[in-house]
Parts: sequence; structure tokens; C-alpha cells
Amino acid sequence: MRKSRIFAVATAVVLAVTPLAGCGGSTPGGVPDDTLTMATASPIGSFDPVKFDIGPGKPYWQAVYDTLLRQDADRNIIPGLAAAYSYDAAHTTLTLNLRKDIRFSDGAAFDANAAKANLSRFTSTPGPNSAMGESITGIDAARPDQLILHLSAPDPALLPNLGSALGAMVSPDALSKGGFDRAPVGSGPYLYDPADSQPGTVIFRRNSAYPDGSLYPFDRLELVALSDPNTIRNGLTTGRLDTGSFVSTDAAKLKAAGLSTIQMASGWNGLVLADRAGTVQPALGKPEVRQAINMVVDRDLFRTLAPGNPPATTQIFAPGSGAYEETLNSAYPHDIAKAKELMTRAGYPGGFAVTMPDMTSFTGSPALNTALDMQLGTIGITVTWEKVPPQQLLTSMTSGRFPMFFMQLGMKSSWEDLQLSVLPAATWNPFHATDPELTALISTAQHAEPGSAQDAAFQAVNRRLVQSAWFAPIFGAETVWASVAGVRIEQQERGYPDLVRFQRAGS
Repeated sequence: MRKSRIFAVATAVVLAVTPLAGCGGSTPGGVPDDTLTMATASPIGSFDPVKFDIGPGKPYWQAVYDTLLRQDADRNIIPGLAAAYSYDAAHTTLTLNLRKDIRFSDGAAFDANAAKANLSRFTSTPGPNSAMGESITGIDAARPDQLILHLSAPDPALLPNLGSALGAMVSPDALSKGGFDRAPVGSGPYLYDPADSQPGTVIFRRNSAYPDGSLYPFDRLELVALSDPNTIRNGLTTGRLDTGSFVSTDAAKLKAAGLSTIQMASGWNGLVLADRAGTVQPALGKPEVRQAINMVVDRDLFRTLAPGNPPATTQIFAPGSGAYEETLNSAYPHDIAKAKELMTRAGYPGGFAVTMPDMTSFTGSPALNTALDMQLGTIGITVTWEKVPPQQLLTSMTSGRFPMFFMQLGMKSSWEDLQLSVLPAATWNPFHATDPELTALISTAQHAEPGSAQDAAFQAVNRRLVQSAWFAPIFGAETVWASVAGVRIEQQERGYPDLVRFQRAGS
């Protein structure tokens, strides 16, 4: 197996390599000019908040929109368009005191009515991010500088979501007229320049009216859609790019080329055992079968083959998050004999057949398929690999077409991870599986007092997920960001770095 190709699994359509001609980049010697030129793995998407790409596509919309709240590099909540916030004792009413000095790029004023119009539209519009606003049952513009949100129940992810797509504010005039999904009108640090943009390269120019402009030191932003690491590395070393991301195995080469690097935990790789009720494949309805799968997956082998030798894991939560529990990583030692016992106990001593989507178009090699065929085959599980067009792959997995599949999923806060992968309406819970014991534990965590009590409750949720084997995580995902001399990337706790993390060196 070729180590550098096996697990380069993406969560979006494979991108074509885009020429670097015309990029601004750095001046000779690696000293940046007034343009920050960033390679991103995502092409430009929609500027509609409900449809934002909240992964590698974040810089596109963070350039033009500001959010009600923000997160610092440690993922602590800090003021944004809301200067202050407070909850009631039950954590079901959130009061936001809004800034009075904000105008949108079309001249419209930002106030509580504008915020209400945005949130009302978001909570009533279907889209990939619509779950962020599900807890909101009422929105009051109490006065021009105060907004009050009423919730159906405590929502531990509401504050970070108000620093993400849910809190992105569009001009109310643009909301009324439409078209902002292609021609954004926000109050962010930059203005979209469609005339100067070209296929694969998107240009933004400084918004001189932005009151917090010192947070964004570059006058011009160029986002270049690139997926080939060699092209990105060449762009950095020749000065045509200022920053880009790589798999962790590239770190030594990047440093040897004189580039600065930081490394961030970004997600986990493994099997989503989605059909937990046995709707399509009855065997997966048995927890013993799912536990057996966890036992035959050789995590130590997989991690040595994966780029950068990432850490093995059995859990979907990020190290450092409230739910993470280090001891759980020893819950499923590689034990084929024990796995066979579990299969027999479940009534499947001879195994079963299952269809999974073929990821070869993403990994560039059939080696992932081969490894899973061999390991699952030790307990009689026979996999048929179905080829799916790349543009249909994500939809096919989230629609319930496949009972299990290999995936790389991001990690954020404990509640955001549950919203993404575990709750009945979660994107990556395609069969809407439930478990009474798990539901009760989730409710306890949701209503617990933030802090140590809530962390302990989330850890109980994590233990139940591992025990009942809803997933078979294998190893963590880590991303290296590299930058030229003169550009500094602030270390962020986890996830794709926010646009504000890209600063001038020495600042």
C-alpha cells in the first residue's frame, strides 16, 4: 500500500487543478504585499448563509459577512455584531445587545430588525445548515439595539452557531431583493469583486467602512481553488501563493522549503455504521455486530499507513472537547477471535454481505477498499463496492442509500458534533437512528450547567456511543497549514482556521 495515497479522503467533489497565473501572492523574498493569496480546497459556493460551506469554504463568506458573535483561537465566544449577550437561568432565552456603529455595504443600517429578518429567514429556509437554528422558537426585536431569542430547550451549540452561518448578517434590503447568494451584501471586512475574479480565483477588496479593519491586515484577498499539493507547494515556494493546507505527512518537506507551518486537528476517519436499526442490512441492527466491526478494524495498521501517522481513536469527539475521554481509545483492541464470538452471539456466524460506496475516486487508489475487504472479511463480511459519481456521493450517503460507509468527518464542540452526526435529524445519521438510553443521556447533557457538569454529561454520551458502536472511528485527521515569510497563521483549537487567523508576521 502506498502511504501517501490511501487515506486522502475528501468531503467534497474532487477539484480540478487551477492555474496560478494572475495571482497576487508575495513580493520577491517572501515578504507579502497588500494581497493575501490563499489556496483553498473548496471552489466558491453560495453566499446564502443557509447554504454556506462551513469547512474549507469558510474564507469566501467570512470575507464579506460579519456574524452576531465570534470565536477566538481557543474557540471561546467573543463579541461580534452583538457587543454583549446573556442567558436567563433556564438557558432558553438569549438576549443580544447589538452594536450601533455597523452599516452594510449598501448603506443599510444594522439593527435588531435587520438581525431578526436574517434569523427568521434562516430558521424557515431548508438547507444544509438549517439545523443550526432548530432550537429557536421566537425572535423579538425588543429595541433597535437589542435582540431576544426564545428557545425550545437549551442549545449548547447556539453561541458558536451565532459565530458561524446562523449569525451571518445579510443586508435587509438584499434579503428583500434576492440575488445575495451570488452577489453578497454584508458588513464584513471585504467586498466581493466579481469583475476582477476569474474561474478558480475569487477576488475581494477591503471594505473601507468596516470598523474593525485592523483585524484584517491585507487590503486584497485572493482565494484560489486548488487541490493538488504539489501545485500548492510550488506556488508557495515561488511566491505566487501566501498560504495553503496539506496533509500532515507534508510538514517536514514544507519546513525544509523555508515555510512556516502549524498543525490542527480537523476530524476523524472511519466507518459510519449508519443502519443501526437494521432497515437495509439487518445485521447492523445488532450491537454485537457493530462491536465486532470495531474489533477487526486494525487501527494501529491503518494509522501507520495514513498520511502523517495520525493518532488512533474510537470516538467521534475532538481531543480537548468536553466529551473526549482518552481511556475510550482502548475500548476495542484488535481481537479477531473475540469479534467472531460477537458475530456468533448476534446470529451471524458466517457474516453477511453489504454494499458500500467506492471511495477510489477520492483516495486515488483502491488500497482503502482492499484493506477493509481483508479486515472485514476475517469475520465473514463481504463488501460490494458501488461506484457513485463524485457529485452524487455525499447525497447518496446522507440519504440512507448505504447502510455503512467510510468517511472523514470534522470535529467541533461536543454539541455541534452531536448535531452533525448523532441527533435524529443529523446529516450523518441518515437512518434517523435513536436509542432510548442515549436519548436520555443527550437530554441530560443538553440541560446541564455549562462547565464541568456538562462535560461529565457529554462524556457519558460518548461512552454510550462507543459502547453501542454507532461508529467505527479509526484514526484522527490532522491538517498542516503552511505560509510564506511575512505571513503568520494563528494556531486555532480545531477545524479550518477562520479568515481572521491570517496575520502579518510580527503583528
